[in-house]
Amino acid sequence: TEANQCDISFSTGTAPASGISVMASALQRLADTKCKVVCTTHFLEMFSLGLLQDNVRGIKAVRMSIHIPESDEDDAVPLFKLEDGVASSSAGLVCARLAGLNKKVVDRCKEITDCLRDGKKIRPLPESMNANSPFQASVKSAIRLFLAVDSWLEATDEDLLLLKELVSQM
Repeated sequence: TEANQCDISFSTGTAPASGISVMASALQRLADTKCKVVCTTHFLEMFSLGLLQDNVRGIKAVRMSIHIPESDEDDAVPLFKLEDGVASSSAGLVCARLAGLNKKVVDRCKEITDCLRDGKKIRPLPESMNANSPFQASVKSAIRLFLAVDSWLEATDEDLLLLKELVSQM
């Protein structure tokens, strides 16, 4: 038979809860019709909330293995190996740090994650501390340039250099 592929983005432009519920429902429906689906996601809630169950009704979960030192889950090291089972964490902070995201941004992410996990109120950043404020001229300029280029795969060297300069000013 002819192989068909489909690339779908769930939760884009909607509340995460809506995206999670639509995604879990769609995956279960596809599994019920015996479709073979490869789905990558950080929506661990599909399993932790019981919307999908591993090894039930055609659903099989695999995860990327990580090494978690005894010191701290946020120091996890990705091993780039698939293993059976549902992930216990998306290791988002580790991925952000390895991708070279700004340390202040990663630190703020950790602060927010800790507050959410502990049920504490998330304190807002004072405007003067918020380096990514949409009201700052350098951010506005970078966003305008980014949106003005039709395809960054075909962008000119001049546009790339200008964007790099604007981002470095943030």
